[in-house]
This record gives sequence, structure tokens and C-alpha cells, in this order.
Amino acid sequence: MKVEALLNPRTWLSGLSLALLLSGTGCGSEDPNAATQEEPSQEEALTMALARPNFQAPFACGQSWTYSHHSAEVRRALDFVKNGGDTNGQPQFASAAGYATRHFQDGGAGNYIKIDHGGGWMTYYFHLSAYSVPNGTQVAQGQQIGVTGSTGASSGPHVHYEQLLNGVGQDIVLNGVSLAPYPSSYGSRSIISNNCPCVIMGDIKAKYDAVNGPVLLGACQAGELSTPDGVGRYNHFERGSIYWTQTLGAHVVMGQIRLKWEQLGWERSVLGYPITDELVTPDGRGRYNHFERGSIYWTPELGAWEIHGNIRAKWEQLGWEKSQLGYPKTGELATPDGAGRYNHFENGSIYWTQTTGAHEVRGLIQAKWAELGWEKSYLGYPTTDEQATADGVGRFNHFQRGSIYFTPATGAHEVIGDINTKWVELGRQAGLLGYPLTDETKTPDGVGRFNHFQNGSIYWTSTTGAHEVHGPIRAKWESLGWETGALGYPVRDEYAVTGGRESEFQKGFLTLNTATNTVTVRMK
Repeated sequence: MKVEALLNPRTWLSGLSLALLLSGTGCGSEDPNAATQEEPSQEEALTMALARPNFQAPFACGQSWTYSHHSAEVRRALDFVKNGGDTNGQPQFASAAGYATRHFQDGGAGNYIKIDHGGGWMTYYFHLSAYSVPNGTQVAQGQQIGVTGSTGASSGPHVHYEQLLNGVGQDIVLNGVSLAPYPSSYGSRSIISNNCPCVIMGDIKAKYDAVNGPVLLGACQAGELSTPDGVGRYNHFERGSIYWTQTLGAHVVMGQIRLKWEQLGWERSVLGYPITDELVTPDGRGRYNHFERGSIYWTPELGAWEIHGNIRAKWEQLGWEKSQLGYPKTGELATPDGAGRYNHFENGSIYWTQTTGAHEVRGLIQAKWAELGWEKSYLGYPTTDEQATADGVGRFNHFQRGSIYFTPATGAHEVIGDINTKWVELGRQAGLLGYPLTDETKTPDGVGRFNHFQNGSIYWTSTTGAHEVHGPIRAKWESLGWETGALGYPVRDEYAVTGGRESEFQKGFLTLNTATNTVTVRMK
């Protein structure tokens, strides 16, 4: 849920006038010794943490209260006083539904109530002048639990309020918004309570009725509220929410998809407002909501993940979860170099940069790219999706500075730089060399680089450039010790001569007599 945390100029006071107004409140004067309050039981400490309840302010709907924190305060507590005075005698309300117990501590918290919300979550309400509920009772969110006072070690009326998870104090979050960092004095920050009666009405009520809300979503937990941007309205229920805007209508968000949306920042996130209810994917395996600028997809195995922007558009183009990629298994993430964005999927990934666009990489081609170092490798980012070669035998992705080619017989291998340029010039896999059998590899002497292909090799040095060697001439050169032999590196591609073929090397020539299929050596 959302909260309107604000500076209220009508309650902005000078230090002197504020001191006069608040004199006698004694805010923060309670004993800071946490050991004087209940320690969590072993059972509570071992409770698995569930999602944070949708805590609301502990005072009446629509009221504005200012708050502060001081260094002696226990367990990340906040003290609240009502803007405009009249703090004493104000009703205090349950922040969320739970099991309420009454307590008393002389000289410390005074009369106080603890509410167990389940999942390890607790809230505390100190210094009550009176209790409003019996001890050990279930209370609803927004139900009055006590009356504000100044009992215990407090010299003036105020609300001392805490939120704990498994006995550890947490920063106060109300209506989905954290109040941290805390101010050290009253008057600088205020909050308007959205702890309102749970009323369902209008288009939200129509949607609730249409989806059999009592069964699907459960009971209302927060009345219809306005979103912080003023554009939308929403109700929270036991198992989900309904959000509405004038242009998009009312839509249901629930379960793990709702939790992911909450983690991202609700409608203030990159996704915006929902434009569909939660729906079942065509294969029946997953569930999803579409939003204004993206989607959240969920499966039991992978959980819920968001996808948006150009990456989502590429995934849609490929066929959503029915594509080769399958379902997302991460949200959109930034690459280490900061230039790109990506989502990983069950069977691959989509990578995007401003200059290359969004492209999918998957299977053994992705595995090779990952082995080489992803986008940090010499290849850089993908510039194509995975595609089939013209002969139907292989698959490939082109990257910024090279390619990875795959066939079942040869595996996946990269071809980059000047060697790639030469291979392209020769017709790639359709040319005389065929598919690569190796990645680009350093020669033993450290001077050159090479790729072996099905029908030959390309060798490169900075002085000789990149040249192909194939057939009987390559076999002869191999028998002589490759580039470490007497001939050195090739300096020309194989060319025709009278009676056969020839390749020139740094220190000589290899000539093939096509009539006899013999290769002779001629030194320079």
C-alpha cells in the first residue's frame, strides 16, 4: 500500500514554538532497555519470515501526525504526536490484522499492546491510557486497540510505535513507504493516515464481485485508497489487491506476482499499473499479469519475475513462454559494464544495448558465449538472434566483433577479428573451409592466432595478416611443424599455378601437383 509522507507547512514550527507546543509530551523518555520488554519466544524466532504485512498508521483515517526518533529509542521505534495538538485521548488502531495481547510495565512502556501478525511480524503500541480490546483477541486492521496516553516512563502523551520481524526492530514502513531515515525532531516530517474503514465500492467492487472476490481474494483488509500519484485507487484483500485507474479499469493482482510488484515499487515501478487480471499461460504451467510497461510471469519452479521494455518486446516477438527461451528466471538486470540490460530465461537469455538492440542467445551458443565471458569477451554483445544457416545444418549468432557457429557434429565455436573477416570473404560455412572446429586460439610461439575448420585453417599474425591453408598443402605444412617449421606462417591464400595449386609462406612455398597429388617444398 501507499502512504502520503509529507512536509506540512501548516504544522511547520520554529524550535521555540514547537517546544512550547510539545512540552510535557516526554516523547522518547521511555526506558531504552529492550530487556524490560518481552523477548521473542523460540517459536517466534524460528518462524519463517513472510511478506511484510501492509502496515497502516496506528491512528485514525485522514489524521496528520508528526514523528521523530532519538538515539535512546529502542528497536527502531518512532514516536508520533498529532499535528495541531489533542494527542491525549486519541484512539490507537491496529496497523494490520493479528492476535493482540495486553501488557504493563511500570516505569517503562506503561500500558501497551503487542500484536502478532504471523510470519514473525509484531507491532508494539506503548503508553496507552486505556485498552480497547480484551487480552488475547483477534483484531482487524483499523480496529481500535487502545487510547493514547502517557503511562510508564513518559512525561507526555504520544504514540510509541514499533515493527519487529522475529524479535528484531525494523525501520517503520507504513502504507508501503519507509519512514527512514528518521527525523530527530518533530515538525519536519508528517504522515496522513490511510488506516481507513474497509469499504469496497465502484468499479473495484464490480471487479471483486465479477471474480468471486470472497473466494479468490478473501476479506477486505484496507478500504479504497488513493495511490500516491493521484491517478489510481485500490483495495487490499487477504490474498491480493484490486487496482483501478480511469483509463485502464480495475484489475486483480495477487500471490507471488503481487509480491514481486510490491518489491518493485507498485505502480511507481517501471511496470506502472496492471492492465490485466492474473491470467493462466496457454501451457497451463504459469501465471502472469500484464502492466502498462511490462509483465510479471510466475511458475512454481522459477518464481515471479518482471520483464519490460525492449527485452519484453523481443520475447513477445519470439513467442513469449512458448518460444525456445521458455519462462524468465530473473528480472531485468544491468550488465557489469553498465552498457546493457538482460533477462535470463530457462533456455537462454535476451541481451539489449542502445546500439545493438535486443537479441536472444540460447543453447550451446549461449554456453560458449558464457564460457568466453559473456559481453565482456572479445565478441561483445549479440547483434542477431540465433538463426539457422542456409544449408540447414548449423545455427549461429553474430556479435559486435565476431560470431559463434554451431552444428551437432562440430559443436559451438567463436570466429572473431581478422580471421572472421577472412572466413566471411571465403563464404563462411558455405565456402571451402566449412564450419569452425575450434575457437580462435593462440599459436604455441605466441605470435599468431588460428581457427581450424572442417576443411582447413586460417592463420593470422599482425605482420602477415589472415590467410587460409587447406587440403594437401595444409597436410604437408602440418607434417613440417605448422608455423614452427621451416616455412613459418602463410602470407597468401592458396592460388592456382601451372599444373596445380600453391601457398606462399614467410620462408618458402608449398606446391601441389594435382596430377600426382604430391606436394613439394621450395624455400625462398
